[in-house]
Amino acid sequence: MIQDKEITFIQAQNSELEEALHFFKMASMSLSEKQVSQWSYWVDPPEEKITWVKEGFDNGEFFFVYDQSGNKIAMFRLLEKDTLYWGKKGTEKNTRYVHSLVVPPLYSGQGIGQAVILKIIDQLKQDKIEKFRLDCDGSNQRLCEYYESYGFVNVGKKTTNYAVNNLYEMLLT
Repeated sequence: MIQDKEITFIQAQNSELEEALHFFKMASMSLSEKQVSQWSYWVDPPEEKITWVKEGFDNGEFFFVYDQSGNKIAMFRLLEKDTLYWGKKGTEKNTRYVHSLVVPPLYSGQGIGQAVILKIIDQLKQDKIEKFRLDCDGSNQRLCEYYESYGFVNVGKKTTNYAVNNLYEMLLT
């Protein structure tokens, strides 16, 4: 199992955009194979999703996760504001939002997602951030339970064109 001290976060560069889209596609295909109806749009993403990712790259919000050997083993987006999913609450100060935590199928089942979440939490606490938020497809009960096991609390729902997402929050102070 990977530990949070064995991984490094490095801000993604615009030249890595295609690789990020490939991460999404791989995750989508893997979920489909597991008969999980989530992220199917990433196989052939609509322009609005590609634009959303490009904006995240332009804003320096995407990070790749590297193991000690220099392999890219995951990716995520960390935002200071998230009005798309959280509306007015998405502008609260001292709050961070994680999106698009992707572990490629080659590395799944090794505790990478856990290590990434724990490392983000540690860094946010060091930065004196008060709230950590994320969302996930509410139909993916296993994923919802996964986030709840870390102490995230379901505080609402957000319906999009693609899913009904559960909104989760963790107080860090």
